[in-house]
Amino acid sequence: MPANEPNTLLMIELLSLEHRLTGYQIEVGLTRNDGYAKCVLTIDEYTYTQLNLLGPFNLGRVRLSFYTKWDPYRNVHFSTLIKMNKTFSETLYFACSEYYVSQLLQLKQPENPHSEDVMVYQPELPSTTPEQTKYRKDRQPFGRIALRCIMFSFLLLLLSLRWDESLFTDRVEALEEPVNVSLKGDSVNLLQPLIRTASIQIAPIDPPSDDISDPPNKPSRTPNNEFELDIDTFEYGLPKGYVALTFDDGPSSYTKQIVDILVEHNVSASFFFVGRNVLHRPDEVKYAHEHDMPIGNHSWDHSEMTGNTDQENETNLLKVNQALENIIQSPITMFRPPYGSIDHNLADKVMDQHMKVLLWNRDPEDWRAKSPEEILNYFHKADSSGGIFLLHERKFTVEALPEIIEYLQSKNLKFAIFK
Repeated sequence: MPANEPNTLLMIELLSLEHRLTGYQIEVGLTRNDGYAKCVLTIDEYTYTQLNLLGPFNLGRVRLSFYTKWDPYRNVHFSTLIKMNKTFSETLYFACSEYYVSQLLQLKQPENPHSEDVMVYQPELPSTTPEQTKYRKDRQPFGRIALRCIMFSFLLLLLSLRWDESLFTDRVEALEEPVNVSLKGDSVNLLQPLIRTASIQIAPIDPPSDDISDPPNKPSRTPNNEFELDIDTFEYGLPKGYVALTFDDGPSSYTKQIVDILVEHNVSASFFFVGRNVLHRPDEVKYAHEHDMPIGNHSWDHSEMTGNTDQENETNLLKVNQALENIIQSPITMFRPPYGSIDHNLADKVMDQHMKVLLWNRDPEDWRAKSPEEILNYFHKADSSGGIFLLHERKFTVEALPEIIEYLQSKNLKFAIFK
């Protein structure tokens, strides 16, 4: 590796989750572009509890996300982990603290050393700032840290001789990035243990013949490639050669502008609207519908729905559908759960409303981008073919959208919509 190449963090694996007399710890494996190392992190009780709800972790590998998502409705950060083995993979969401988020930021720093086989990363709990909680390089304090590591290892050896294996939680090898959630105050409830990212398998329908031309006075429009969602499965994706753009969290002040850009480039995209936003912007809903953009249900208030009762979810879904159908005079047949969180109880209620679930398999995280270039960079690096892209009605997304479409068109990809 060239000397000037950044030491980039590529993957974080969850190896163990432990509650000790001295506090809560996780051991992680760090894969960087110059090698692999293990690290022990001290975490807070809230994040530990959230992670522990998603166990057990002894059935395969577990990869943590080093990206976080902010929920503006609940004022909390979310993160994800992926549990995988040879036969399945499952994405799970969990809430986490600001302290956990700050540790992830430190791990991502390219200057973090990891030449030792095992490093102990144990900063002060939330009383310290992220700048104070950095990896210790082998400078003057290294001797004290090395001595503590030796004493810590010796203590573990003694304990293992006297206590059975139930002292420690199951260890797992990881294979995905952690998602962090920050909380403010004590008002946030713990998440339900079963929060899974669901998906829908789709089957293509033959597109209209390219030989059919539009009337001479009407601009030429690329035929839509419609895909039928399967109501019985949680699989999702698109065949190679196809791509789909989807927009969440509207309607907003950007809705009409997004629709205009799509129409100008002769493509369509799917919109998932939040019910309470629909009440304030019915004209934007009507505008998207009049321009043949599929519209779906994205919950009434963008709340995480797997913790609700069946009656609460039924009411939530019905209110959104009624608000939308009163505007477009057409039934709503698609649903996207906030944060991609869905379980079988929620799926049953979606089916009762004669809707099907559509998730995604490409996430540029445009909601956190600080410039249009950040969003475009994701598209250039991702394998776009077969991708269902999750986008949001945000300023930088709108600014990047023309170039996104032009880039995908340059790859000869066919734009898909769903029904």
